[in-house]
Amino acid sequence: MNQADQERLAWERFKATAKQRKDFKRAREAGHTVVADTREQLVARARRLVRLGEVDPDALVRAMEQPSDGRALERIIESADLQKVNFLGRGADAARAVARVMIRQGRATAGFGTAFLVGRRLVLTNNHVLPDVATASGSLLEFDFEDGPDGLAKPVVRFELDPATLFLTDEGLDYTLVAVRPDGEGRAAGALYGWNVLIAQQGKIVTGEPVNVVGHPDGRPKEIAIRENQLVNQLPDFLHYRTDTQPGNSGSPVFNDQWEVVALHHSGVRDPAGGPDDWIANEGARISRVMEDLRAKATGPAQQAVLAELGAAADPVPLVRTPEAVITAAPAVVRPSPGRSRGPSRRAPGR
Repeated sequence: MNQADQERLAWERFKATAKQRKDFKRAREAGHTVVADTREQLVARARRLVRLGEVDPDALVRAMEQPSDGRALERIIESADLQKVNFLGRGADAARAVARVMIRQGRATAGFGTAFLVGRRLVLTNNHVLPDVATASGSLLEFDFEDGPDGLAKPVVRFELDPATLFLTDEGLDYTLVAVRPDGEGRAAGALYGWNVLIAQQGKIVTGEPVNVVGHPDGRPKEIAIRENQLVNQLPDFLHYRTDTQPGNSGSPVFNDQWEVVALHHSGVRDPAGGPDDWIANEGARISRVMEDLRAKATGPAQQAVLAELGAAADPVPLVRTPEAVITAAPAVVRPSPGRSRGPSRRAPGR
């Protein structure tokens, strides 16, 4: 399935959920709040924020004593709007694991996408970026394709992919998970750049909260979208959000404000009746659904062993239905191992 097909399906899903967005808008206006969602989602989100130390536990207890009124829960979630100063450092850590994908056909460069490390040697991107083993075998990951604090370009570090070790993909959810070869010195990519932990549990975001997207729009050096971004509705398999993205952002991680991955960006939403630049929203596959599908596809012992590198947080967990259930926090980012060099290797694998 090519990118044009993905855009068409994204528009159809967005159009079909117009009533849901109107209902949430009405609920937000009635409650004088920015966020609104089902009570189950609000409870799961508030509990996760408590576990992460983002909101006051006593306030959550008081809110949950009012089971018929979701406004108190909404206000608690909104209270996380002012960010701690480590928001920037945590974001920088999360962004280190994001790479540009150089898509190659033979020796020719066919295009660019975005991918991000989710394990020491595992990277996640879109199916329409890396649709098959042959494409993955010839393509490269480019880390540090970005400007440093001094405004100068950093030296780019390239890693080859290793689809023979693991290659799992799905057209419908538009994801590809593929292994990464170590560099010329035998180091795993995650040892240098860390990785973003995939968390299958619900409670990472509710409608109305902001999202943050890191990627390589139009193949440019790494950029981040953190302003005027908002989740507008949730579907069983996808999330819709308003943010600035461009071609090349395909495969970007979509983060919440705690820098947990909530979706895999894959398409803009464009009204076909409008102009070519009439983009009205964006769509990404829900990470919880991606994780469910990955577990189902990894049938052999070898695949399961590699997939285990995603960690326990990636194990599918059903939506929390009772306020007594506990949502366990997990680190959003795994940093490079102590004692390992954080500096870039200037030597590409096999070069």
